[in-house]
Amino acid sequence: MHDQPRQIAAMRVKIAANAHLGRLDDARTELSRMLAIDPKLTIAGFRDLAHYLAPEVLELYITGLRLAGLPEG
Repeated sequence: MHDQPRQIAAMRVKIAANAHLGRLDDARTELSRMLAIDPKLTIAGFRDLAHYLAPEVLELYITGLRLAGLPEG
């Protein structure tokens, strides 16, 4: 993320990880940065985008993004 700070895929990982670790302020800060780049992203949109992920991995992302405050849809 240091070399490519606008890499959305890496931002999603950071958001979900921080949310699951209880670092909600950090997750929300990163979510704000991500939404500045992709303001139309929602839980439903991410679910469609990431359909290729294993269901259990997708749900970890969804739960973390939801905890951080990503809109449903």
